Amino acid sequence: MKTLVLVGGGHAHLHCLEQLKKEPQRDWRVVLISPSRHQYYSGMFSGYAEGIYRLDDIRIDLQKLCEQVGAVFLEDRIAGVDGRNKRLAGTKGVYPFDVASFDVGSQSDIPAELVERVSKIKPNYRFPEALVKFREAAYPVIAGGGASGVEMAFSVLAWRKKNGLPSNVTLFSSSSLLPGHGAAASKKIEAIARRKALSFFTDERIAAIDEHSVSTQSGRTYPQSDLLWLTGPKSPGFFKHSGLMTDAGGFLLVNESLQSLSHPDLFGAGDCIAIGRYPSLAKNGVYAVRQGSVLWNNLRNQLAGKKLAAFTPQKNFLSILSTGGSEALLMYGKRAAHGKLPWLLKQRLDQQFMQRFKRLYK
Repeated sequence: MKTLVLVGGGHAHLHCLEQLKKEPQRDWRVVLISPSRHQYYSGMFSGYAEGIYRLDDIRIDLQKLCEQVGAVFLEDRIAGVDGRNKRLAGTKGVYPFDVASFDVGSQSDIPAELVERVSKIKPNYRFPEALVKFREAAYPVIAGGGASGVEMAFSVLAWRKKNGLPSNVTLFSSSSLLPGHGAAASKKIEAIARRKALSFFTDERIAAIDEHSVSTQSGRTYPQSDLLWLTGPKSPGFFKHSGLMTDAGGFLLVNESLQSLSHPDLFGAGDCIAIGRYPSLAKNGVYAVRQGSVLWNNLRNQLAGKKLAAFTPQKNFLSILSTGGSEALLMYGKRAAHGKLPWLLKQRLDQQFMQRFKRLYK
């Protein structure tokens, strides 16, 4: 019997497990390997940070899910890939495969000289512990003006206001806020930040950190007692170290079928890959969700020796970022709207996404 190994419990692999429930397989088995029993949904991190969601609201029990869909769950962290002999090296063992897929997300791109002095929430199972410590800090500081950093800054600020703590959350961005969403979105989110009294600094890059402060490249110094690093993504190092073909950043390089360019029995989805035809494609959950159906189809077809399908990313997608206080910023193309209705829509979509998988084992 052939073995399909899914490494990581990301969006696309959750879709694969859902389809396995609908289409039980007799000719091959599915093994899911993840370093944590629980997969945390980053789309609800802001709501958890603000105290709106409980821990169980934002995570999926991978072990229970696998038991219900007919897959085997193994708790381990994969650290190497032997593509020629078709084996995965984990910290607890070695796992043979016929076809393997990676959906392990990305790491935080922290400068080596600062890594020991900052808090990080990736891998995602580290998030709850890091957050509880961070949001109660005397001087909480966030590095990163992208969607993750902006959402976390607003959410922690809202939580501190509700709990009687000083509203002294500070956000640093090396460019404008939300630079990937265009100038209009940046201008709008910065206006919202000023209205909500979020202390933020644009075009300011953190250069050094000591026990009580951060120093920027402009020479200014600001107080800090806990620094959460939420800048751009960094690739899992084991792809490049294992001799797999990667892009310049070390992300697994795949074709439009989400198939490795160097090893045809390896596939990937989500933030850990780079698609050769779309080198500038943003790393976000929207594309990972859309890749799920293509990935499942291609994994089945690869095992059966059939033709593979292509993934085509959409040009525009809906993005909703929480700004705290039951408000959110909705963006689609060049359009943006802020208020309570976008938050209600975000809440509904997030909860629907979670219930889609939780109902498979509850």
